Amino acid sequence: MSLPPDLPHCEVGEDTLSSIDGSSMIGSSVSKYITDSEESSTDSEEEEEAEPKLKYERLSADLKAILKKDVASCLAVHNRFLILGSHWGVIHLLDAMGNSLPSRQAQAHTITVNQVSVDHAGEYYASCSDDGRVVVTGLYTDENTHNFNMEKPVKSIAIDPIYARANSGKRFMTGVEDKLILHEKVIFSRYKQDILCQGEGSVCNIKWRGRFAAWVTDKGVRVYDVVEEKTISLIQKPPNCPANQSCPWRIGWSDQFSLVVSFGDTVKSCTVKKRTTRGENVPEYCVEVVHQFTLDCWVCGLARLDDLLVVLAIPKEMDEEGKQERPQLMVFDPADSYRLVSTDLLSIRGHEEHKPKDYQLECLTDDKHYFIMSPKDIVLGKPRDQDDHIEWLLDHKEFEVALEQSLKQQKYLKKYSYLGIGRKYLDFLLKSEQFNEAGVLCTKILGRDKKLWQEEIFKFAQLKQLKVIAPHLPCGDVRLDPAVYEMVLYDFLKTDVEGFLNFIRLWSSDLYNLSAVVNVVIEQLLIQPDNATLLRSLATLYSFQRKYDKAMAMYLKLGHRDVFTLIRQHRLFKAIHDKILALLDLDQQASLELFLDYQAELPPDLICTKLASNQRQMFLYLDALYTQDKGSCPGKYHGHLVRLYATYAPGKLLKFLKKSDEYPMAEALDECTMRGMTPEKIYLLARMGNTRAALELIMQELVDVEQAVEFCKEHDDSELWDDLIRYSLDKPPFIIVLLNNVGTHIDPRMLVERIEPGLEIPGLRASLIQILRDYKLQVSLQEGCKKILVSDCYSLLCRRVRSAAKGLHVTSTAVCPVCGVGVLCSNPDTMQDLVVLNCRHAYHAACLVGGRDCSVCCQAGQYNTHSTYYYKE
Repeated sequence: MSLPPDLPHCEVGEDTLSSIDGSSMIGSSVSKYITDSEESSTDSEEEEEAEPKLKYERLSADLKAILKKDVASCLAVHNRFLILGSHWGVIHLLDAMGNSLPSRQAQAHTITVNQVSVDHAGEYYASCSDDGRVVVTGLYTDENTHNFNMEKPVKSIAIDPIYARANSGKRFMTGVEDKLILHEKVIFSRYKQDILCQGEGSVCNIKWRGRFAAWVTDKGVRVYDVVEEKTISLIQKPPNCPANQSCPWRIGWSDQFSLVVSFGDTVKSCTVKKRTTRGENVPEYCVEVVHQFTLDCWVCGLARLDDLLVVLAIPKEMDEEGKQERPQLMVFDPADSYRLVSTDLLSIRGHEEHKPKDYQLECLTDDKHYFIMSPKDIVLGKPRDQDDHIEWLLDHKEFEVALEQSLKQQKYLKKYSYLGIGRKYLDFLLKSEQFNEAGVLCTKILGRDKKLWQEEIFKFAQLKQLKVIAPHLPCGDVRLDPAVYEMVLYDFLKTDVEGFLNFIRLWSSDLYNLSAVVNVVIEQLLIQPDNATLLRSLATLYSFQRKYDKAMAMYLKLGHRDVFTLIRQHRLFKAIHDKILALLDLDQQASLELFLDYQAELPPDLICTKLASNQRQMFLYLDALYTQDKGSCPGKYHGHLVRLYATYAPGKLLKFLKKSDEYPMAEALDECTMRGMTPEKIYLLARMGNTRAALELIMQELVDVEQAVEFCKEHDDSELWDDLIRYSLDKPPFIIVLLNNVGTHIDPRMLVERIEPGLEIPGLRASLIQILRDYKLQVSLQEGCKKILVSDCYSLLCRRVRSAAKGLHVTSTAVCPVCGVGVLCSNPDTMQDLVVLNCRHAYHAACLVGGRDCSVCCQAGQYNTHSTYYYKE
């Protein structure tokens, strides 16, 4: 599959991956492929970069020397070693590093080795060549090894996966011209040869997995059931498929029931399934093609990566110089309609001269190791681990994700650490001038490491960004050198005085050299003597030095409210005894709150003494003191507070007069009289008992008959009512108000009889009608109440009579509490009169002579003297 020429990728030289820890050989992208139902539209689709699934290493060591002299022709892999066949006919055994095992090197053939195959146990391998020789070699024993000549070129060979087991038949398959031959050991250690397939063209690329084997013929790929000894399916080649000789058709087993085959540029994913219905001579299993798709490149190998499909391919198109493009390792997702997940461009030695037939892909499914063989190179692909994932994220500037992943996967990381990634991220943020984000990151990654903090802070200092890191500096259990904090404060002092003030208040004063900072501020004040913020800063620093007198004087000079915070924090109450007025002038509300909150330290007598010359300030203080809690204001100031209220807040005086009991009423009356405060005078006269004078003020000065009526109702004095009526007789409006309001307190006839005949009173008729209606209503209410009372009395009486008339049951076992003899007897001669009380105790009448009280209830304390007993005559 060819990639767009503008796609970025990284190229790696031949010796880049000379060790297991070598660098990656890939550039990755998301490529396109075309399914049977889609039209080619790759040029119009957007491409985006995705993280590769594998990382790559070039096998070196002895392999490098081998391939300098020889050319690789085929490869077989086992989890313990590699088997490499060469063009000179030599079989090389290599370890995972590419080191040769000389004792196992064999000149098995005279010309090119066409294929090698190893059993699952890793004890035997088989090889074939165009020289006609078939060689089965034991790595640990010479038993069951073979070396014979088929007299014709042998193109393919596959050894039984269980060849090393006893009684396995020691089988292997060979492809000779158009024949597929099964070799099986029989009696007397002889081998029989069965032809399984013939006449379908050249047989090659035999792959044996479990009970099934597959091989390529000119018709397609045949799948054979070794247990049932039957061919179960033929996977036919697609139309217009290139010949197997020009682009070899590939087979890849993921397990014995799943395989993938390719025909040039077409890939078919297949599954071996058991038939649901089976006729005579029909195989038990069949092969079903699950999905197929076509690529714009030649497929050179197939394998599985968990649930993904791995395809080795080379582009069909040549590069600008007419040479072959680099091979690609593509990963598809079968669960998502075989979507292409990633494409890795491989750097293979001499790839410009290689054709599809020169490449081979072998894999170790359990280890997920993928070996890409070319004539002059072998590259190993392995799944990327957490370190590789982190490296890819860092290369693509996804630092946040990398940091989060490193925290989650910390125990799996060998190359990277949370701190290392965080510092890389921090350097990136500083370089890209994202200083705020860098400051926040420092708190996340540097933790309690003092040395790291100081290293990173100096980076901020070099970039002149100390103000950004300042809010994040550790100032609790972990503390840096004082010089660091002083450096930050000095930077604020030069560039941001408000910030300087904020941080000296935020930070503890023992983080830095306090005297040194004070000296620097004083020096700065010599340059800017009128800078209020600098003066506040100096006052704050003085308070840290416990020079409270200097700090307070400076705040008062500035007229700043911080002085109140200073007083509260350090309880400087004695120091402000001579500054009461100054504090009130600075902030009246804050001063009053201070005086009220600390009355024990600042008693009212002290405050009033200091405010004697300022009556306005004294009023505010005493009013606030009384309003907060009237018990807090000493009684000796209540008389003075009357004068202050009368002067500064007349509206509050009446309320104060009603609540307080500690002011001299005579002086208060004189003050109200002098100031003409009539409502207050009325209240004081009434409180002093002179209600007639108070009523006179209401009528003469206020001329408010309704208030006069309420006043009379409140005091309920007949003389007051008489005075009010007498005053109102010549005033018709007053008479109407009286008629409408006094009906329930005095007899209206007293008022009506005293009205002079002929006096014109507007609304008199309506008022009289209303009086009559009210009287009728009262009479009606009284009659209703009487009826209810009589009914209730009669009902209760009837209930009482019924209760008293009820019979009381006397049991046959009842005895008289006085004599102890049973009260009931069957002998007429001994019968006596009985008395049964309401408490249900029964007595002989003779035993109760002299009293009617129940002796049992009296002794038990349950006798009710209010009970009434009824006796039927």
